[in-house]
Amino acid sequence: MFKRILKNGWDNFKRQGSLSFGNTFIMFITIIVSIGLFMFYGLVNYAIEEVEDQIDVSLFFKEEVAKEEIMAYKEEIEKLPEVKTVIFISKEQAYESFVQNHEGDIYIEALNIIEVNPFLPSIRITANQPSDYAVISEFIDSQEDTEDLIYKMDDFRREEVIQKIENLSDNVRALGLALIIFFAFLAFLTTYNTVRLTIFSQRKEIEIMKLVGASNSFIRWPYIVQGIICGLNAAVLAFIILFVVLYFGNSSIASMLMGFNAYDYFSNNIWLIAIGEILIAIILATVSSYIAIAKYLKR
Repeated sequence: MFKRILKNGWDNFKRQGSLSFGNTFIMFITIIVSIGLFMFYGLVNYAIEEVEDQIDVSLFFKEEVAKEEIMAYKEEIEKLPEVKTVIFISKEQAYESFVQNHEGDIYIEALNIIEVNPFLPSIRITANQPSDYAVISEFIDSQEDTEDLIYKMDDFRREEVIQKIENLSDNVRALGLALIIFFAFLAFLTTYNTVRLTIFSQRKEIEIMKLVGASNSFIRWPYIVQGIICGLNAAVLAFIILFVVLYFGNSSIASMLMGFNAYDYFSNNIWLIAIGEILIAIILATVSSYIAIAKYLKR
């Protein structure tokens, strides 16, 4: 009986060529949107990590402050549980770094003209979490000797940038979820109507099957199998197209997405993506086909 159901489902798929193609196409779009949203999650996480790596609080000390005082202040900062690292940068190190980063620029000519090192000693503070910078800044402001030692505190409020990225990602995720629901609804309607049209075109055969005692399950399952075949075809097609696009266009995509390696992310999650595609296809096909044939069998 199982083989007969599979054969009938495959025959329905081939017989209803144009309807099966439309059903497959809508499921293909739904799966592409779903994977696109999953890839976007990876891009957002990558962007947040990149910004977090560049966040720091830089304290520039007054020129007359001795190195011993700076190192003592550095040790006090390191005691904070919110602090990840504290790096001391001397005047000489700041000068050399500036020269290396601006080699050949007009700024180097200006430095040569003044013949002095205009840079100040500093410490660069990185926190465990972006939210910890507020605690660190409050601690620095609360120190009695802050005004005597520190010339300038440069934090740029970069944690606000991460918050904006997270807010943007939440909005885009909501939009992506809405698109998935929309295309899933279209896929459901297409599969539903495909099965209904198939049933209508084969109504005489179905009536004969019912007359000779065929069970509802025997009549129902070939149409469910037809929908699953459409869904699996859509899943395989979406997987192949995405793999090829990401493999050959990875360098171009990475340059547009701040260095995000979409191909590696896809490869690292390849089984999760493949299983997710198959589940989406089977669930859409099964539910829509079951509902369509159930309404007919109740007559």
